[in-house]
Amino acid sequence: MNRIIATALVCVFSVSMAVAQDEPSPTAVLKEFTRSGNMDGVILSFVLLNDKTVDILFTAPGKYAIRASANQATTFYVQGVPDKDVKLNTKFVVEQDGQTFNCSSVNIKNFDGGTVAKGQRIDGIIQLDKKLNLSHPFTIKGQNSSLEFKLSEAALKEMQ
Repeated sequence: MNRIIATALVCVFSVSMAVAQDEPSPTAVLKEFTRSGNMDGVILSFVLLNDKTVDILFTAPGKYAIRASANQATTFYVQGVPDKDVKLNTKFVVEQDGQTFNCSSVNIKNFDGGTVAKGQRIDGIIQLDKKLNLSHPFTIKGQNSSLEFKLSEAALKEMQ
């Protein structure tokens, strides 16, 4: 009987380890869904929010509302730290397949369209009013700059 239990435990442990090894690290997941670029004089990182990235970036109870929003419409978490005082414009549009979509912005910290002092962290969310076709490339455009997103096959598979 003990031998059967021990064998069962070894099998369960082996399967658990195999599944755990197949899971990408949080850093790898974020890398797949993040693009960074100079927007208004500050390097901003845009993280495409989905179930996996929301779980990595946010904690309960707020993550549940953010996840629900991200499941309804394409949503990005925006973060940056300016290396000089900057006037941040939070009006963004997204272009895909010849269409332009306006974004609404949510201020978490210093993402309200005002002046941000050197070294102050910027945190915010931008959201479209619809879901994009993520298998097609798209571009996030700010006032004077743009950033292209093209998800890899691995990233698209990760979202399934």
